[in-house]
Amino acid sequence: MGQEAISLFQLNQKIKGVLDDALLHSLWVKAEIGELRVNRNGHCYLDLVEKDDFTDQLIARSRAMIWAQNYRMLKAYFESTTGQSLNTGLKVLIKVTVQFQEVFGLSLIITDIDPSYTMGDLARKRREVLMRLEEEGVLEMNKELELPSVIQKIAIISSPTAAGYGDFVNQLENNPYGVKFYHQIFSAIMQGEKAEQSIAGAFEKVFEYVDFFDAVVLIRGGGATIDLLCFDSYWVAYHISQFPLPVITGIGHERDESVADMVANEALKTPTAVAAFLIERAGQFLDFIDEKALLMTEMARDFILQEKRRTEQIAASYVPGVKMDLQRRSNRLERLIGKFPVSASLRIGEENGRLNRVKESVMHAGGQIIKGQKIALQHFRQNLLYLPGHKLANEHQKMRFLENTVRLNDPVNLLNKGYSLTYHNGKLVKRVAEVKQGDVINTRFCDGELSGKVEAVNVKNKK
Repeated sequence: MGQEAISLFQLNQKIKGVLDDALLHSLWVKAEIGELRVNRNGHCYLDLVEKDDFTDQLIARSRAMIWAQNYRMLKAYFESTTGQSLNTGLKVLIKVTVQFQEVFGLSLIITDIDPSYTMGDLARKRREVLMRLEEEGVLEMNKELELPSVIQKIAIISSPTAAGYGDFVNQLENNPYGVKFYHQIFSAIMQGEKAEQSIAGAFEKVFEYVDFFDAVVLIRGGGATIDLLCFDSYWVAYHISQFPLPVITGIGHERDESVADMVANEALKTPTAVAAFLIERAGQFLDFIDEKALLMTEMARDFILQEKRRTEQIAASYVPGVKMDLQRRSNRLERLIGKFPVSASLRIGEENGRLNRVKESVMHAGGQIIKGQKIALQHFRQNLLYLPGHKLANEHQKMRFLENTVRLNDPVNLLNKGYSLTYHNGKLVKRVAEVKQGDVINTRFCDGELSGKVEAVNVKNKK
């Protein structure tokens, strides 16, 4: 075609020469670890990325590696300084040498790492989460909820296999006050990339039973700083801050306070510290109840003593009045006893007269009833003699009528009168429409039968 061309190898050599001439080595680069893997020889291969601060879209990407011998030293130094291991999602400040090979292309050789940059980035992310929660007005919402005097029904968000969970439950169930705590675990992953989503999902499950529980306890049994990063995430803090029940954290760290701790209603260091807090709160309530019960007992005793004295005073002033009233009632009773014989005699006379009048009325009414019953009995006797004969005569007349009807309707009598019966296939033919041309029919007369074939069928139209 006439154009001058070079080979791919020659092009890559030119690129390598340009990069070598540019002396691109010992550069400090800020990037995020998108992927990290270590092969069996101990070499570490990384995928470094950069995202837009506003859109979170990927704007740059490059391969990098750390030779095995250097990786062992950098890894130990980074972990001892930051308290966490190199992992995906971390932002790092690394010292690199740009290397270009004709076959493998461009790659970055990492020779050093600055752990202070990563620690600062994590702190920056924490500040951004707290600022966002504050701007949304939810930072202090859970802290404003009032804790019940006794937190007895507890929703636990934890890993069921965690030692911290077992210690927490054991301490609750063996408390010195003998208080019965009702607890239910809502399982969640407490570290790693899926922890944030898992913990948020557990809060959503607890919300379905929010009316049953007094509070939510979020616990885990400690770990490296990197393992606790999920407790600095926005969504875990958001669920805690807006949850309608008080949330108590016991994440098990002894270093900095997490964002989850800062938005929770109560933040304690370990699961056992949370258990001790709940038990102590229950014990304080029991002491309060005992104190009030003692106070009420003393008040009741004083009240009873006062009432006893007042009753004695009333009784002392009441006795003379009672004696006078009893004397008045005794005199009145004696007067009534004196009048009783005369009153009783008059009353007995009145009742005897009334009884005699009732007796006469009963005797007269009884005679009338007996007379009426005798007349009714005579009528019944006459009917009993007449009705059976009359009933039998009527039944004989009905039987004669039915016999005549049966005799007149006998098919034999009808045949003797000149009628005939036609059959088709053994069935009586009642309508012309029941046979058709060509059918064999039998006609019965009083003196015999005829068989024949239907030549024609004429059906009369009904109007």
